[in-house]
Amino acid sequence: MGVILPSERRTFKARAFLALVYAILSLGAITMVYPFCIMIASSISSPYDYSRHSPVVRSLVDPADRYMRFLATLFKRFPREVYPDAPEDWTTWTSVAKDRDGVTGFYRRHFLECGERAEDRRFLESLLELPPEELVCNYDPRDVAGFIKKKYGTLENLNAHWTVPHKSFFDISFSLESHGRAAPGVKLDDYREFEREYVRMALERGDFVCRTMPGDLEASAPAIRAAVNAQFAAHGWRDFAVGAAANYRTVGDYLFLRGRAFANTIILVVLSVLASLTVNPLAAYALSRFRLPATEQILLFLLATMAFPAAVTAIPGFLLIRDLGLLNTFAALVLPTVASGMSIFILKGFFDALPRELYEAAEIDGAGEWTVFLRITLPMTTPILAVNALNSFIHAYSSWEWVFLVCQDESHWTLAVWMYQFSQVFAHQPWCVMAGFVLVSIPTATVFLLCQKVILRGIVLPSMK
Repeated sequence: MGVILPSERRTFKARAFLALVYAILSLGAITMVYPFCIMIASSISSPYDYSRHSPVVRSLVDPADRYMRFLATLFKRFPREVYPDAPEDWTTWTSVAKDRDGVTGFYRRHFLECGERAEDRRFLESLLELPPEELVCNYDPRDVAGFIKKKYGTLENLNAHWTVPHKSFFDISFSLESHGRAAPGVKLDDYREFEREYVRMALERGDFVCRTMPGDLEASAPAIRAAVNAQFAAHGWRDFAVGAAANYRTVGDYLFLRGRAFANTIILVVLSVLASLTVNPLAAYALSRFRLPATEQILLFLLATMAFPAAVTAIPGFLLIRDLGLLNTFAALVLPTVASGMSIFILKGFFDALPRELYEAAEIDGAGEWTVFLRITLPMTTPILAVNALNSFIHAYSSWEWVFLVCQDESHWTLAVWMYQFSQVFAHQPWCVMAGFVLVSIPTATVFLLCQKVILRGIVLPSMK
């Protein structure tokens, strides 16, 4: 029965109460949606605007901010040699992003009211004529792995040419070379070639400017300003879209090209869900149907397993898996999570509430125990089984600690483990990490949206009982 009777709904107190309830629910929804919007916006942001932590990407609606964001991709710091009239407090791109009025005025002066738009590629072509040591490059660290992999093919070939071996293409950095502190060698030569690769790719795309610039910015300031304006006018939206998708491209290259990571995740999820939907209903049905003498003690034992956090059971669980010789196998990932004390407890309570007359009628008709279980009991518990399946899916899909512990072999790692590794490797690029979180959350959100009616029934029915 509802809290408010139908006859009371038109009263002032009832309407005020309902308004308060809806306001609280709306506030709760906002507290959930707002962080998610920040994560989405951060996943398509860049070093220029990530620090805002805003639920809306301003560059989508503000051309001035989009212009400054494009400028930030070309220079490591604000190019005061190119734009000497900029505010003095623009020392970093973060400080520039916070000055919204200043960015708008800058865009108006240097793009809307400026006629310097050299729509030719002589500026880029001139860069190829300069000596390598006279070039500077605000390279994107995400482009290094692709360039090196394209040149050397395999890590073995790369390590044979470089003095310092690398375990992954994503570990490579040109930080010393870009700051002029690297000793002459093969790696420095590769960096010089990498600088010129930006110019060659820009010419192939029909661009007017790229991340590689002349070392003397002040002398080339007029040409740079004209090329920047021509590029933004011709390809502003395209460059923005490419930059926004670059984070997801990096995540895709790292996660989904890791050998068997995707296949391992699918196999683990399928096995975990099937095992959970087999073992838990059978155990609950046996406890409910056959009235074992120690039923209460068994339930108490099952619920006691929930009193210990995963960190406490990890060490004995690892020792058990090791002694059974199951390390680096799918059995080590699936078997420890097959039975769930809470699932068995909830299912038993629901089985106990089913009318006994159903089972008596089935026995009179000659139905066997398996027929009663499969064709009478399970169809009536579909909503609760859906909730159990969802819980098993979430645990198998998102759990990385246990996988990392019992499977040291990378060939058995799932997407969750690689996502953890990705968050460590790209910790200095949190916008890429946010893109990774968005991607890995899509399967869970999809499953919930497709099965939400069945899942909600599974949540409501036990409470009604």
